[in-house]
Amino acid sequence: MARRPLADHVAQLERDNELLRLRLDRLEREVRSMRPVVRQVKRLRVWDFALYGVHPDEGWVAVDRARAGELLAALAGVDHWAPWTTPIEPRTQP
Repeated sequence: MARRPLADHVAQLERDNELLRLRLDRLEREVRSMRPVVRQVKRLRVWDFALYGVHPDEGWVAVDRARAGELLAALAGVDHWAPWTTPIEPRTQP
């Protein structure tokens, strides 16, 4: 089997390098676009009022417990955040 000339190898490496640069650029754009979402979800305060026997006021919205857990798990997968170490605290009542 004939060996390819060194110039062919270099040309292939240059093509591969360009493809990898394009892929890296795309992935970096994707990461940048996710940062605001990650930041906002981390700021959410999931409060389980049932634990405290308190009823939230009109400033709160209901969220399905299982879906909230799925959201935090998905966030942990993209941000390497440990949402389960965030304590659930009672909301102060006016």
